Amino acid sequence: MNYKLITEHQLQKFHDLIQRQGWRAQDFELQEDAFDPQKAEVEAALGEVGVRCLANQSVEVYPLDAGDEWLALFSGDLQSGKFGRPRGTD
Repeated sequence: MNYKLITEHQLQKFHDLIQRQGWRAQDFELQEDAFDPQKAEVEAALGEVGVRCLANQSVEVYPLDAGDEWLALFSGDLQSGKFGRPRGTD
């Protein structure tokens, strides 16, 4: 899938995070929503990324900008169990 705001580096960090917590890449799905600057009245590249855990259908939406803040927020949610636990670790 081609993303407008999510970089390859961020995708790699995302996969590293889930694997460190015992998940598999195929357990999650990303959906990017890039805001149109003319419609959103913003000058910077902004948007949202929805992260869905396919095992239990948990969904969280994180703000996207030029940084990696969404990854830090996702990591915190992953560690806190917001997406449940990977299979075999319950």
